[in-house]
Amino acid sequence: MKKKYFFIILFLVLAIFLSGCSGMVTPDPDGVGGDFYLCENLLKAYYTALSNRNYTQALSYCKSGGIMFKFANSMWDLALEYPEFYHTYQIYNVYDFSHLSYYVSCDYDFSSTQHDIYGGTWNIEYKYGFPALFEKVNGEWKIS
Repeated sequence: MKKKYFFIILFLVLAIFLSGCSGMVTPDPDGVGGDFYLCENLLKAYYTALSNRNYTQALSYCKSGGIMFKFANSMWDLALEYPEFYHTYQIYNVYDFSHLSYYVSCDYDFSSTQHDIYGGTWNIEYKYGFPALFEKVNGEWKIS
């Protein structure tokens, strides 16, 4: 009799062990927590690429034809016309995420600083509550 209970308990322990811990974690009901994280990092990477004057990389984060795509293109045109001037960006806060079917939207706070190659810095602008929209393009999140 003891041997029978031993095997039953062993079977249950093995069943729990082999099923893994994933069954014990409560899933996100909307399934969007990871999407928010990806979109926030995408936004930060976009502005880092613009700050580093890597416009092709910044464009790769955008949906072709979107407003942020056009902004990166205009910054690239400006850099070609005036190579001695450039901008750097700093994102301070990303918040108010919402999931809208195939889109993710959020707001963010950032600053823009104008520089020249001689070490001059001026025209620091702070923007608060700036909206961002992300869209899935071929299964990948892109800034719209």
